[in-house]
Amino acid sequence: MAAPIHVARQERADLESAIHALKAEARQLMAIKVKDRTPEQVARLDTIDVELETKHHALGETLADIQRLERYQDEERAQGSVAALEGDRLTLGEDRAAVRPWGPRLPAQASERVERQVRQAGLGEFAIAVYNASTGRGADPRLFAVATGMGSVNPADGGFAIPMEVAAGIEREMYETGAILSRVDARDVTGDSIAYNVVDETSRVAGSRQGAIRGYWVDQGTAPDASQTRLARVELKLRKVGALGYMTDELVADAAALGGELEAMFSEELIFMVEDAIFEGTGAGQPQGFTEAPCLVTISKETGQPATSINTHNLSKMWARLPARSKMNAVWLINVDVEPELDHLVHEVGTSGIPSRIVTYNDAGVIRIKGRDLVPVEYASTLGTIDDIVLVDLSRYRLIRKGGVQQASSIHVRFTQGEQTFRAFYRCDGQMMPRSAVTPFKGSNTVSPVITLATRA
Repeated sequence: MAAPIHVARQERADLESAIHALKAEARQLMAIKVKDRTPEQVARLDTIDVELETKHHALGETLADIQRLERYQDEERAQGSVAALEGDRLTLGEDRAAVRPWGPRLPAQASERVERQVRQAGLGEFAIAVYNASTGRGADPRLFAVATGMGSVNPADGGFAIPMEVAAGIEREMYETGAILSRVDARDVTGDSIAYNVVDETSRVAGSRQGAIRGYWVDQGTAPDASQTRLARVELKLRKVGALGYMTDELVADAAALGGELEAMFSEELIFMVEDAIFEGTGAGQPQGFTEAPCLVTISKETGQPATSINTHNLSKMWARLPARSKMNAVWLINVDVEPELDHLVHEVGTSGIPSRIVTYNDAGVIRIKGRDLVPVEYASTLGTIDDIVLVDLSRYRLIRKGGVQQASSIHVRFTQGEQTFRAFYRCDGQMMPRSAVTPFKGSNTVSPVITLATRA
């Protein structure tokens, strides 16, 4: 054999890293307007194209070498010899945990960018190994090192389980980039459900605060009247959300591209499904959305207010119904159709108006209302309908989750189409913790951590 398999794999990792670096450099140059590019930058773009073509060709040859070496490993294993070559030590009967993880080894103190590249390369390498094993081209021993009852090429068994280090990368992507998920109160659980005892407070008037605890001013030596708090029981039960995707055999041949495609595909779809449920879920077989919560407060439109409009009175009244403790954590979630209305808000002065001070813009063009962030989301309704703009303190939304993203891969589902099937499942549940809107100590307008604007028809 010309070289040990670990040498070929390291060569592949080096080529993949070089390709990523070239693509990143190309993106930086492409971001410069054509008229502003220097002759050197134009020439560099042409050079990058040639280098990318050369390295992609070399990567294809290296992948072919790795497949050939893996087949050689299988032949040796069948003869009862050492199961893996230098750099990937694994003898028959040896602890499977000794097998190196998928993808290139992660350098010490690696940056987030390097960690992402390693996860993507590992996911692509795993897909290639599944394809090879399922088509009789040799089985990588690492496929069986994480056997969980799905370690089989039998389609009835569902294919090979994707290793934990790859699945964890997708969950981290969800919670770092989701505009809603990054703000909720997320907690891990060990069972399938959990119950919380919460104070059943619906009013701040005397005798109702803290679920009917009442305080008194008393004379020395005199005991206050006893009171007993009311508690409510909130139970969250894990629900399952899934994503299914297909990759062609041609795409499987490019491990780097496959890893990036799969990670982006599953993370974005699971973000969408979970966040949409947090926003408007019914609570039946899925989390209950905050716009469906019993504590939701709906602000009526102004008298004579035109349809498909938003005015300063709407925003001021929404803000006024938010509890003081929630004002520091709240965020405005809107449909993108709402933004033009915010750009033209004015305070009415007689028959004219002056620009609104409620809505502000920083130097980067980021919009804030009453000093709180405004985030356009797909889940909000279109302009003029209820939930097109929602003010919510997401720290009052409790989300439970168990484990990471569970994934599997199989070539059998769409074998005739020449595609691999990838699936991912995630278990979670959630709802707003306040049981209802609360009547303030003085005044009759209830307050709540989630406020929406009624339809303007």
